[in-house]
Amino acid sequence: MAKKHQAWIHVGMPGAGDVIESALAHHHAALVELGYASVARSTAESFRAAVEMTRAHKDWGLKRADVEGQWTRLVRRAEKARADLVFSQSLLVGATPEQVALLVDALAGYRVHVVVTTGLDDEAATAARWSAACRKPERLHVLETDGLAPAEVWKAFGALVGFGTASLGLAAVPHTAAAFQSLPDALREVERLARRNASLEVRLEELDRKRRRLKRKLGQVA
Repeated sequence: MAKKHQAWIHVGMPGAGDVIESALAHHHAALVELGYASVARSTAESFRAAVEMTRAHKDWGLKRADVEGQWTRLVRRAEKARADLVFSQSLLVGATPEQVALLVDALAGYRVHVVVTTGLDDEAATAARWSAACRKPERLHVLETDGLAPAEVWKAFGALVGFGTASLGLAAVPHTAAAFQSLPDALREVERLARRNASLEVRLEELDRKRRRLKRKLGQVA
């Protein structure tokens, strides 16, 4: 029997761990070469998948059709790469046990690990909800990030998953949230604005697809 690939799901609290999602998307191509399928090529893709899984599309002003099937598409992308899957999105912190089970259903061919990074809130409840996804307790990992710089968090996450970050720098990766770790309200506002921006990116992508379809139809008529 072929050995199962690993699926690493990061569900960190708002804080320094936020850099993981952006870094995974930014270094998507490089990680694939290292044997790790960072399935989201942009934060908009990871946002869309998390919104689908948590059934939160209305909260973000989106239609169900805007996010339908996104998680399955990302998992299939990893399957084609035949590599370990890596995914990060902080909205998954609020996932219910039923939503966790739904997300894991698509990972039947993987050995699932969950990484919870600590932030300004208690991580115990989140870890408890996600523990069932791991099947074995040693696959649930709590990564302490309080007081760490984003680069240190990124390095620690890479070491846990199994890839080095020396050549995967953060110079071009946005990570301003870490500056507000001592200001919970400010950090949550940064989180809200970041997610709102991702929501707008999703809607712009949909409008662009509609524009291209309309252009093709007009070309056929002409």
